[in-house]
Amino acid sequence: MKTLSTYIAVLIFTAALFTCDRNGPPTVDTSQEPEVWKPVNSGSQEQVPPQESPGTSYYPKPEGAFRIVSYNVGAFSKYMTNSTDMVANMIVEAEADAVGLNECDSVNRRHLVNQTAELAKAVGNWQWWFGRAMPFRDGAYGNGVIVPQQVRILRKYTIPLAKGSGAEQRSVAVVETDKYVIGAAHLDHTSAQARLEQVETVDAWADMEYQDAKVPVFFVGDMNAGPDSETIAQLKHNWTLLSVTTENTYPSQDSKKCIDYIFHYKKSAAVTPVGSHVMTQFNTADVTLASDHLPIYADVRF
Repeated sequence: MKTLSTYIAVLIFTAALFTCDRNGPPTVDTSQEPEVWKPVNSGSQEQVPPQESPGTSYYPKPEGAFRIVSYNVGAFSKYMTNSTDMVANMIVEAEADAVGLNECDSVNRRHLVNQTAELAKAVGNWQWWFGRAMPFRDGAYGNGVIVPQQVRILRKYTIPLAKGSGAEQRSVAVVETDKYVIGAAHLDHTSAQARLEQVETVDAWADMEYQDAKVPVFFVGDMNAGPDSETIAQLKHNWTLLSVTTENTYPSQDSKKCIDYIFHYKKSAAVTPVGSHVMTQFNTADVTLASDHLPIYADVRF
């Protein structure tokens, strides 16, 4: 029998779907964001040459591997005015194939730009989706996903995660491609109960949308919970943990705990884990200044 909280999670997710155009982004984002996703080569999109990899990497990607990166970017302004270019260099150096982002501003009084779009452009005109979690300073704040130019995107949409007993409403930014699906979320930082309820919504979304999917589904982000927490234990019922938990992700300077993760949905197409690390060194950037979190990656084959 479903618990009351699970039932509520399903209702929240179902309501979110009814606000979406199943062939495109949900109304909640496209009607409120001055900049919205455009297809590659749409004619109105400025073409930016892809950046070149800087050479020898601290984290070489195995041949044939697909690299997922999760990074809480701290609105690109935790320790410096704007770390967008620095983060872009890190993504290129890491040879990322898909990136989930947390703590992104969109056209608010703190930052007058859509930070997800700005990063995508800086990486080399990648495609992007910003998932609004809540209004913030006359604009928005939430999560993002960026993927390379050549990827064929089928849908982009946002799943709201209820505030519950927590401090803020949260969200999942989702990009569905013809080869994989990736959702990026930032769970509540004050309430364990709120995090558990948000996980129930994430599970409901995956079960309703991607059970028996022929492509792998990934869920990434800042879970604000340690590896031995009830939050991570609950996620592991439906999700396989791909990322390392013996290396810490927060804070970036003298990191003390692991709270950022990469998961694979067990009921979607199988993947073979290849490796994972928290990234602490780059040739092209100072990762201790780019954000208060460290980026994490997981390599898989499928």
